[in-house]
Amino acid sequence: MFGRSILIVEDEALLRELLAHTLEAKGFLVTTAASAADAKRIFAQIDPDAIVLDVDLGLGPNGFDVAESIRLQAPHVGIVFLTNLPDQRFASVEPESLPKGVAYLRKSALTNVDLLVDALDAVLRGQEVDRYRQDRDADRPLGALTRKQIQVLQLVAQGKTNSQIAQERGVSIKAIEDTIGRLCVALGIDSSEEGNVRVAAVRQLLNIRSDPQQQA
Repeated sequence: MFGRSILIVEDEALLRELLAHTLEAKGFLVTTAASAADAKRIFAQIDPDAIVLDVDLGLGPNGFDVAESIRLQAPHVGIVFLTNLPDQRFASVEPESLPKGVAYLRKSALTNVDLLVDALDAVLRGQEVDRYRQDRDADRPLGALTRKQIQVLQLVAQGKTNSQIAQERGVSIKAIEDTIGRLCVALGIDSSEEGNVRVAAVRQLLNIRSDPQQQA
C-alpha cells in the first residue's frame, strides 16, 4: 500500500482535508483538488494511481464528467466515487454508463476509514470491486424510486407547481399528479395535502445531500 498516490477531488474544504490526513496516515501519498478544473490540471501533473472523487462539485462538470475525461487519458487509473448521492440517477446519469472497475461509496455509509481504504485497494488491484458498489444496495436512500419519480421529486423540491412540472416534462398535469402519488407511496409521504408533499420532498433531498456527522 505504501507509496501509492491518490488524488482526492472534493469541494468541501473540511472534508477534503480530513480525507487527506486520514489517507496519509494509512500510507498513501495524497494530493487534493477542490474542483473539476483543478482535478484535471493536477491529474496531468502527478499521474496518480487512483482518485477519490465526489460527484457534486458545484457549478460546471461533476465527478462523473471528471472520471470520463480522466479515463480517456489513463484507462487503468483506479476510481472511487465518494458522494452523498444514493446512486447516479440523482445526477441524471445511467448506472450502466459508469466506467468499468470503479467503486461507489456513500458518505453516509462511511462509518470508518477502513471501508475507503479497502475500496481503494480493490480498484488499484482490479479485484472484487463489485463489493464496493453501494449505488446498487437495495436499501440505499430513495432507492425505491424510478428515474422518472426522481426527476419529478427534484422539480417538486425546486418549488415548481404541478402545472410547471407538466409543462417542463411535456405531459399532462394528471400524469404528474399520478407520478407524485406513486412516489409518495414509495417514500411513505402523506399526500393528502399538497404542502406536505413539497415539504417532505425538500427534506428528503436535503438529507441525501447533507454531509453525515461522522466521516472517515
